[in-house]
Amino acid sequence: MELWHDWDSVCSFKVRMVLAEKGLAWESRHVDLFAFANLSAGFLALNPAGVVPVLRHAGLVLPESSVINEYLDEVFPSPSLVPQAAGERAAMRVWVKLQDEVLYHAQRPATFQLMIKKRLAALSGDEIARLVAAHPQPERARHFMTWATGEVDMAVVEDARGRVDAVLARIDAGLQDGREWLAGEMFSLAECAMAPFIDRLRRLRFEALWAERPKLAHWMERVAARPSYMQARAPASELMQGPASC
Repeated sequence: MELWHDWDSVCSFKVRMVLAEKGLAWESRHVDLFAFANLSAGFLALNPAGVVPVLRHAGLVLPESSVINEYLDEVFPSPSLVPQAAGERAAMRVWVKLQDEVLYHAQRPATFQLMIKKRLAALSGDEIARLVAAHPQPERARHFMTWATGEVDMAVVEDARGRVDAVLARIDAGLQDGREWLAGEMFSLAECAMAPFIDRLRRLRFEALWAERPKLAHWMERVAARPSYMQARAPASELMQGPASC
């Protein structure tokens, strides 16, 4: 089993967490996003979308982290990360969809402003434009030009904070009925999907968003305390530098 990933990619994190939960051995194929290795001809042959992660197993090549995680749970069913009850399975998929379609995009502008911009500070706008010119997703290339150059735009950060807050409010509300985990009584792929954002939001210094949400804060602590979380998290040497305060 091979995983093409970047250590500080949130979508790579969530796949590494499932691999860790299941105790699966895998070979690392590091794709350095800051060297734009995801836009190399070799990687684009694996995933024409130019994004990580990509899993290769038994001759099958799979992109898309949420698809990879469901595949891993089906092929390696023990321990299961998918509830048995149909309603809880549906709830799990709603949470995963929220992460994919809302939370990922909500935090992304703040990540560019407060983290990625620091990593790319040595490059000029022209250099960045040249590096992302081959990106198969024009919107992502535009984000590098609008969010990753110039001074930090706190208006963009505050807008992102508000969008993240709305997602966290939904998670907090989902935990108010006494349930331990998002999809019911068991830790599931819903937690694996959300786990990388616990790490990312802490490093963005967004702690105030859950300071007065004790159930949410307790759920975050329990997810982050799992051995799989620490195994999936990037080594300190691979982490982007976050803000001193925000």
